[in-house]
Amino acid sequence: MSDSWDVIIVGAGVGGLTAATLLVKAGLRVLILDRNSHPGGTAYVYQRKGFTFPMGPLGFSTPTLVKEILHELDGEDFQLSRIQYRLKAFNIDLPLSLPFPKMIEELSGLFPKEEGAIRNFFWKMKEIISEMNSPGIDPNRSVLEKAMNKSALEYLSELVRDWRLRRILGSIGTQEPYSSLPLLASMWNLISNEGIWYPMGGMRSLCDRFVKGVKTHQGDGRGFGEIKLLTEIEAICIKEGKVIGVALQNGEKIYSSAVISNADYKNTFLKLIDAKTISEKWYRAVAMAKQTGSNLQVCLGVNSKKLDFSFFKEAERVIYRRIQVDSSERTDWSEEEIDPKALSGQELEVSLLSKNDRMLGPEGTEVIVIRTEAEHPHFKKFRPEWRRRVPEYQDFKIQLGKAMVQEVETILPGLEKAILVMDVATPLTFEEQGGRSGGAVAGWSWNYEDASDYQPRDLVRTPIQGLYMAGYQAFSSLFMGGIPTAVESGKRAAQAVLQGAGPTKEILVPISKKSSPF
Repeated sequence: MSDSWDVIIVGAGVGGLTAATLLVKAGLRVLILDRNSHPGGTAYVYQRKGFTFPMGPLGFSTPTLVKEILHELDGEDFQLSRIQYRLKAFNIDLPLSLPFPKMIEELSGLFPKEEGAIRNFFWKMKEIISEMNSPGIDPNRSVLEKAMNKSALEYLSELVRDWRLRRILGSIGTQEPYSSLPLLASMWNLISNEGIWYPMGGMRSLCDRFVKGVKTHQGDGRGFGEIKLLTEIEAICIKEGKVIGVALQNGEKIYSSAVISNADYKNTFLKLIDAKTISEKWYRAVAMAKQTGSNLQVCLGVNSKKLDFSFFKEAERVIYRRIQVDSSERTDWSEEEIDPKALSGQELEVSLLSKNDRMLGPEGTEVIVIRTEAEHPHFKKFRPEWRRRVPEYQDFKIQLGKAMVQEVETILPGLEKAILVMDVATPLTFEEQGGRSGGAVAGWSWNYEDASDYQPRDLVRTPIQGLYMAGYQAFSSLFMGGIPTAVESGKRAAQAVLQGAGPTKEILVPISKKSSPF
């Protein structure tokens, strides 16, 4: 391995791989370093007894952006299939991924007394989406700023009487509305208009396309890319406000005047950089910025002959929740012990992943993925040190996983007896395998009080000369969805390197007004 490169990229996630392919194509010598044994970050997959399970995304939105980048890299086509979503909760069975006129029709049939409110809501969503496409125009900016004056919860509480409808419209699921109106409009636009898509060959095929781009492009004859896995960074080295390279955990130093960090912001600025090299304001802003929560994920390989899959006839992904949840059953993550029944009463996303990808398991089997929200701090007690667990951890996560399976049995009878393989991932898994601080699965916080943007802010540049960011936190919000945001960030990071873009003093990470240090 050479001791000097044009660009070093920390982390082989989708954002880092995108940047690398573009830089190699431009003729630069690029080194990617990743502590894991696989490229792609949490967009990749893993194997268990003949089954292929997801580490993270089950699909992605804004497919045009991803297809354009891939076509630019190798000129090859990229086949996708659209994923259909459905909600089965509150004694309601409802498609979620239909165009707005069809959604109005479906919802009005279920809530006839709320038809006016439903029409007004989707008109508002359409207006915001249209104006977000041209936010620089003064009338649009004014409307968008006005839309930020109320949270989605405040807006829907005034508009809608039925609490079930308020939750469906406000979270595209079963939760109380929590975001801003522009972010909610973006999410409805992605699921209803843009669509959520699954790549033929699975998420691994997407990552492999980028890896191929890094290794095969030669640019003008000087371009060269190398991916070094199982190589952990100790620090990003900075001298007099400029990047000079990285230091590995084994003590080796590799030099470059440009580094792109595909680690998230907290890992980059709170762990990989000496705090003395950045201002106290910048450090505090990153430290106090809130992120989304994490997940508990159960992956199942099941015998298809023992189950009736008519539950998934109309959709591959189902948002499910118990018809009636007693208030005493709500999960309290501050408690020493979690009640499995309360956990299983949360909103569950149940996916028949193999309906999109028949290669995920042996013949005669299917792959089902069940997910629910989980809070990282509760699981920290099971980790005495990095990548190690106390003996009780395995039994605990299996207990929670079984409770989720038993809950899904009510809609998929016989599930428990059909299981051939079960694997449970907790927030600790998402943190360590995906490099996500706190196990955060969707970047910066989506809560209204934590984010004041009606358009995502570009966070690629940093206060350090030659250091750039890529990945799911390189924008202030995921208005395009996770994978497209990572791809776009990689594209912009590559452009910044090629242009020699200078550092920024402006602090743009999303800070809650309530906890702002400024």
